[in-house]
Amino acid sequence: MALLILFILIGIPVIEIFVFAEVGGIIGGWATVGLTLLTAALGAILFRSQGTAVLQRAQEQLQREETPLAEIIDGVGLLLAAAFLFLPGFVTDAAGFLLFIPPLRVVLIGMLFRGAARAADSHVWIVRGRSDKASGASGSKTVIDAEFEDLTDKEDNSGTGGDGSGRDLPPR
Repeated sequence: MALLILFILIGIPVIEIFVFAEVGGIIGGWATVGLTLLTAALGAILFRSQGTAVLQRAQEQLQREETPLAEIIDGVGLLLAAAFLFLPGFVTDAAGFLLFIPPLRVVLIGMLFRGAARAADSHVWIVRGRSDKASGASGSKTVIDAEFEDLTDKEDNSGTGGDGSGRDLPPR
């Protein structure tokens, strides 16, 4: 993790400076500055249009009393894309433009969440299900996947939890 942070703080700016120098040598300094400003403006336009669409979908799902998880993930991806495009540099601009492609954004943000879950030693499942009408189900089913740890005292097998009911209660 420390190497990743070191790469982000040192490696990416070094790569950006190198690419700036190469592009500036080919198209000139002012054209390079203009291209950098143009990518930031394009990023703002794309963020506004796609962000508005994601926000509308999230509001529609909230009105149907559904959790807009996919839209939240899309919003995180769009926010990251916009941040990459606002940063000066061609490498971060390329990453930002890639994140504006919806199918690619879903894959990349999914990889980011799985990497974060792996680093935190936890599990994350993102499931996109079909609606009840599409799947033919008559009622909605809620599935909760969880891990648990038994906190009862393993040596106390008396069967009485102290309340006279004959059932085991966890220690307090």
